[in-house]
Amino acid sequence: MHAVLFSVSLLVCPAVYFLLLGAMHEMQVPRPPRLPFFFIFGTLGGWLLALALSPSGLAATCIVFLMTAAPLSLLVSSVWLAVRPEHTVFHRVAMWSGFGYPLVLGLMVLVGAFIR
Repeated sequence: MHAVLFSVSLLVCPAVYFLLLGAMHEMQVPRPPRLPFFFIFGTLGGWLLALALSPSGLAATCIVFLMTAAPLSLLVSSVWLAVRPEHTVFHRVAMWSGFGYPLVLGLMVLVGAFIR
């Protein structure tokens, strides 16, 4: 199971990200949200990598990063998308994914506190 999570985090997530970039290019999306999607796929891949490496110190380091820098980067990129004039489906998905991550992260922390 760890090998599957590891390969998905390091191979599948980047591949899907580049496929998404290609699809946005083919659809001629105005000013495509490349960086916000980079943060989204990086965060998803980071969680998969942390699960693949757990329990270890490297997994703990990944989780600290995913709980500090990832919400900040996703929130800033979502605010940036909210003030942009482009509002394609790609822009909206990236924006709401970034706004939703801190909420999902907070919910995960609360659930984790009640489980222990």
